[in-house]
Amino acid sequence: MTVSNDRPMQAEPTESALRNALRRREAPEGFADRVWARVAEPDSRKPIGTRRESWLRIFAVPLARWAAAAAVCVALVVGGIYYRNVQRERAQGEAAKQQLILALRIAGSKLQVAKSKIHQINANRVATDQSESHEEKE
Repeated sequence: MTVSNDRPMQAEPTESALRNALRRREAPEGFADRVWARVAEPDSRKPIGTRRESWLRIFAVPLARWAAAAAVCVALVVGGIYYRNVQRERAQGEAAKQQLILALRIAGSKLQVAKSKIHQINANRVATDQSESHEEKE
């Protein structure tokens, strides 16, 4: 057996062990007779997947099928109602957000008006105080 430069040297023992394990061997004597005897036994004809099929057999009963279908329908209806409620709450939240933004804009504009009036009143007071002080000096 040749080892290429790509493969490490440790691959060779593993490869030879694998070849030995997969090597063709003759069946022991009487093997075929034992297999045919086992096949002829009544218990040997059980399907391999009986464990998996056993819980699926419950759906063979019509009542169980209807109950399963009803459970799926109920789950779909409940899920649809829940989804609708979530959408409604989201829409109400968005509407409340828009109302809050509008209220803040209105409050901000009112504050700007009040601020400008205060500045105007202060400007008028400063002007009248200066004119009064100027008149008193003369």
